[in-house]
Amino acid sequence: MTSELPDTLTETARAFIAKQRGAYIDGEIVEGSGGELSTIDPSTGAVIATLRESDAAVVDRAVASAARAYAEEWRDLLPAKREALLHRLADLIEEHAHELSEYDALEGGKPIAYVEAVDLPLAVEQFRYYAGWPTKITGSVVPVSTPGAHVYTQKVPLGVVAAITPWNFPFCQAAIKLAPALAAGNTVVLKPSELTMFSSLRLAELAIEAGLPAGVVNVVVGTGATTGNELVRHPGVRKITFTGSDRTGRLLGSIAGENLIDASLELGGKNPHVIFADADIPKAAAYAATTAFFYSGQVCFSGSRILVERSALDEVVGVLEEHARALVLGAGLSTDTTMGPLSSAQHLEKVEGYLQAAAEGSGSIAFGGKRLPGAGYFLEPTALVGPADDESVVAEEIFGPVVVVQPFDTFEEAIERSNDTRFGLTAGVWTRDAGKAHRFAQSLDAGTVWVNTYADYNAAAPFGGMKDSGNGRDCGPEGLEKYLDTRTIWMSID
Repeated sequence: MTSELPDTLTETARAFIAKQRGAYIDGEIVEGSGGELSTIDPSTGAVIATLRESDAAVVDRAVASAARAYAEEWRDLLPAKREALLHRLADLIEEHAHELSEYDALEGGKPIAYVEAVDLPLAVEQFRYYAGWPTKITGSVVPVSTPGAHVYTQKVPLGVVAAITPWNFPFCQAAIKLAPALAAGNTVVLKPSELTMFSSLRLAELAIEAGLPAGVVNVVVGTGATTGNELVRHPGVRKITFTGSDRTGRLLGSIAGENLIDASLELGGKNPHVIFADADIPKAAAYAATTAFFYSGQVCFSGSRILVERSALDEVVGVLEEHARALVLGAGLSTDTTMGPLSSAQHLEKVEGYLQAAAEGSGSIAFGGKRLPGAGYFLEPTALVGPADDESVVAEEIFGPVVVVQPFDTFEEAIERSNDTRFGLTAGVWTRDAGKAHRFAQSLDAGTVWVNTYADYNAAAPFGGMKDSGNGRDCGPEGLEKYLDTRTIWMSID
């Protein structure tokens, strides 16, 4: 069931949304008998469509379908054929890039220009990169000290993978999970966020169109507490991969442990963005503004905590404000929009709660801080200057267009304060001194450190967190390894 859709939505996207009823399994739409699941346009608060949540029976059907496709077709498919199919899927994503961007812009409020320019190319890159791997997955001969023995290993797929993706990068995250899992020979049951479902459902259709056997990619829909819980606890699932909050990540890790399966968890961050006085300040501050307010700050690697050498503080804050005031807030489907709404009314209230707490703290609001009038979930880009390290706006992941700016005085202080967090996802450092940059980067507890840049991302470069930011890696060879197991074979040659 659909409601009135924006005039700017193409007829292709309208038709796809209109036919959705629930899950997509074995190449078919499966409605199920779960509760109603409404997806909302965060720029207006209006209902886009209502689907049926995937209940236990639907989840069981999806896993059974994936298990059948794994055992009968995908696991033993010739590597070159698997490579060709993944390249064909990448071709189709490129052909349908605008349509796919519409879904994420409509449901997530992300500016469509950004989705088309950033998210979709990154998704294509994932499938192209991992398409090259099936013909290169090898084992090894083991030189054991046992007379008459020939020992070798094989790298083998795991089986059915449960992939749970977030609402902030719906299509891109689906690609990040699916591409290596499929390249390794696994099949996937994908559960996208209940806030952003359509691009994942369309991806499953495109997989069929590309020639992947039915059941290799299935999609179930629903909340984490219901559908997600049924999926990750299903005995047919042999691997969990998740991107989202550290709270949910801990729960999934516990469930995986109970079932003796692996869980790869890419979780949150409170990422230090450090600017030394000897840096190119205008460039560093411009990057800081872009990466703090991109997608309304709803990005796990957002540089949401800026540490600035004291003599450069005023200049950095000035550039941040200049960039913030140039942002055009609006609906994701508008090509004029450069910053969209927050994802939901509940999330907006949560971010406002952080600002209310900050008002009682030691910092001050340099600009922003106000909710925009109207039905959408909009908040001005906001900077807080000088809050103490133990305040919630500094210590916790806000996931909104709120950046904290704090001065520091010494190299050692900057390192200590950058590491004084339970998170360890990413960090950035700006300086013209190469030696200082290397020393600083190697001292940080972060899975990725950017030097004189920020938020660069590539399918070949491993990405993931330390400490409470999770375990495992997406992207690169490391991103493939987590979807493979090792079989050891002994042969007597006497």
